[in-house]
Amino acid sequence: MWKIIFIVELLVNACIAFTGFYIISKIIHSTHFSSYASKSLIIGLATGLLGVVLMFKGIQVTESLRMDLRHLPLVLLAFYGNRFPLVVATLIIAGSRFLFGVTPQAFIAFIAIIAISTGMIWIHRQLLNRPFRQNLALNVWALLMITFAVLINLGFTDASLRLLLATWTIGLAVGVLSSLLTLDFQTLNRQVELYKQSAERDHLTGLYNRRVWDSRTAGLEQEGRVYNVLALDIDHFKRVNDAYGHGNGDLVLQQFANILMEETRPHDITARIGGEEFMILVYDLTPSKIIKVANRIRERIANERFRLDGFPAITVTASIGIAHGKHVPIQHMNGLADEALYTAKQQGRNRTILFNQLDRQDVAVSHTSTETTT
Repeated sequence: MWKIIFIVELLVNACIAFTGFYIISKIIHSTHFSSYASKSLIIGLATGLLGVVLMFKGIQVTESLRMDLRHLPLVLLAFYGNRFPLVVATLIIAGSRFLFGVTPQAFIAFIAIIAISTGMIWIHRQLLNRPFRQNLALNVWALLMITFAVLINLGFTDASLRLLLATWTIGLAVGVLSSLLTLDFQTLNRQVELYKQSAERDHLTGLYNRRVWDSRTAGLEQEGRVYNVLALDIDHFKRVNDAYGHGNGDLVLQQFANILMEETRPHDITARIGGEEFMILVYDLTPSKIIKVANRIRERIANERFRLDGFPAITVTASIGIAHGKHVPIQHMNGLADEALYTAKQQGRNRTILFNQLDRQDVAVSHTSTETTT
């Protein structure tokens, strides 16, 4: 009867552990944290709390010996390689053992938890590219440390051996199942990330696509910030496709996109709208500063040697239209940027045209001269 109760309680521990695994895994893969440090601390605290819950739901084998699956949350963190959260959770779980009494058994349990986490860090390094084998090794190591702790406390008796047999059977089974759960969760998150990228990113250049541009720029006029919309177009791009083939045209587009990513800030929004047309959203720059940025991009493109497959490298130029404004609907700003881009092409290409919505001025900036008209 006692053995059945023990097994049932361990299964209850396992159910609690699985629920905690799911919650902690969601936190690990979450992107809604302001900093990595705060996220790591929350993961460590949540994992430590799960270990404490498992202890309270464990079995009182003797007056001073408890059995549970408190090691399983540490296995999860070790598998993900989250060292700081692992340290936090280890200290919480090991220290909480003294809530049940400051006894020699509690000190042995404390040392066992520290040994479990220390060994897990080494195992994670050694089996980094073999996830299932790594997770299995982590569970076996934890159970070995638990075995030593039980044998030190109870000695080699029939009762201790039966206790360890049940612990190994359920602990290893739950450990293997948790390994499969964790691996499936990782695979699912990778697939979700791939689907998200395919939905948000242009497949050729890796820049944002038109859908993301529209969603990220919606409601800009309500933010009350000065912003600039840049419309960029590769001059005579059709000639590149006709002369060197569409495959080389794609290579030019990819290299062009790389330049845009290198020449813009991380918080600027850069998108490929279609064909050879690109858009960039830049906040908080004055007309003179955004013109400098646009000309830096344009000059970088003009001086770049674009590599081709089967042909010598070529040079291309770009025309840029800018709309500068505040409290202006994005649809209107997009139209102004396109109009400025069209004007730049009409005036000879390889130049920048800015339409300043704030003071209703057109500023034309070419590669050879600067002129202002009202």
